[in-house]
Amino acid sequence: MKIFSRIIQEARNVAYALCARFHSAKSSVQNDVPYVCQFATPKSPELSLTNELKAIDDPHWENTGASSPERYAEWAYTMCGMSSTLMALKFFRKDPGLKVAQLAEDALAHGVYARDRTGLSDMKYRPYSAWVRKYGITAKIYTRLNLQGIRYALSRGRLAIVSVNPNIRGYATASANQKGGHLVLVTGYDLSRETISINNPSGFESSKTQKDHSVTIRDFLDHYAGRGIVLSPNHQESAS
Repeated sequence: MKIFSRIIQEARNVAYALCARFHSAKSSVQNDVPYVCQFATPKSPELSLTNELKAIDDPHWENTGASSPERYAEWAYTMCGMSSTLMALKFFRKDPGLKVAQLAEDALAHGVYARDRTGLSDMKYRPYSAWVRKYGITAKIYTRLNLQGIRYALSRGRLAIVSVNPNIRGYATASANQKGGHLVLVTGYDLSRETISINNPSGFESSKTQKDHSVTIRDFLDHYAGRGIVLSPNHQESAS
């Protein structure tokens, strides 16, 4: 069964890559996507990731909609996917009226995350794609998604959640050789400037790496794991 699923996924990867290759993309796309931080405040990622403030001690934990400081501390380092999703929902005018931790709890209840002795799992892509439809969003998973495919998606009015090394924010919290580990939302690009724009749920306010963080194509590819999720409103759903 796993082999069959992998064959189907690879067929989707190839079909999408061909669509992207043979359809022109705009020279630039810049979407003004509302920013949602995965931590309690825009200042909190830097304080938490530099160990100046433990998540459980963040006095603003309620901003996320978490039910307790302990629950916030459990979610804080895991909600990059939920923050990226909530940004996309707000952009597509499908705001569910939920805060990020509340959205995460709903995702957990629908199998998007799992819990074991070590805590919460990473976001599971396939359950995610089924779950997010309830909010009016179609999510298509590509385990191989090249830069051309990302540009193609944005040219068609879509957004992309992509897997990157967390160090893309400019502060090292992971090995430079780590593939993925963090999810960000791609909001735009500029071919002439050779840049990609991202909304990074755990970017630092001080270094302006949160909303519309512009990175060079080379820097992006150095951190990019080559996989992601293309998001669109349900009414835009199509084979590509």
